[in-house]
Amino acid sequence: MRTETVKIEHFRADIMNDVAARKHIIETEANQKLEKEYNRKELEFLEEAYNIIQEGLKKIDREKTEVISKTQMENKVKLLNKRKEIIDSVFQKAKVRIKEYTKTEEYVTDLIAKIKEHMKFIGEGEYTIYINYNDKDLYKRIQDNFKDCKVFIERKYVDMLGGCKLLNTTTNIYLDDSIAKMLEEEEDDFLQYCKIEIEDEVGD
Repeated sequence: MRTETVKIEHFRADIMNDVAARKHIIETEANQKLEKEYNRKELEFLEEAYNIIQEGLKKIDREKTEVISKTQMENKVKLLNKRKEIIDSVFQKAKVRIKEYTKTEEYVTDLIAKIKEHMKFIGEGEYTIYINYNDKDLYKRIQDNFKDCKVFIERKYVDMLGGCKLLNTTTNIYLDDSIAKMLEEEEDDFLQYCKIEIEDEVGD
């Protein structure tokens, strides 16, 4: 009886040892699976966090670029407005000085001399001379100096500011030597110069 009991105890011990070994194997495999799953999830979280950070950095760069572009555009608009203000002021003062000049005897002398000079340059023929509406008081003096020419006073709404326009009706050559035309050309040159200056300043 004692022998049977011993055998049963040994058998029970073997079973328990086997159970413990299997349990250890199962726990080890389970731990390995859990660790693998943990590592996989951790990698996914890290990748997700990296993507979030990258998107955040891109957004910051976009916003930075937008702010810089907006600031540059605002500065350029300010410079353009300032340029227009300066140009308008310069040419407005010039027009005031020109109008004062057209009221002098010097202007009349210069005007007659220019008409003669232009006629010599263009060549012989029959001429039509156009003078500014505000110079209508000079009509008789111009006509007396150029008896063989037709003299017309330009329409009131066409402000030549001064000077003259010549049409050689024989050769059909037209010349605009009005002060308004001269100022227009000067303004174009002035605009071009200011444009370069502004672009250089904005570029800096």
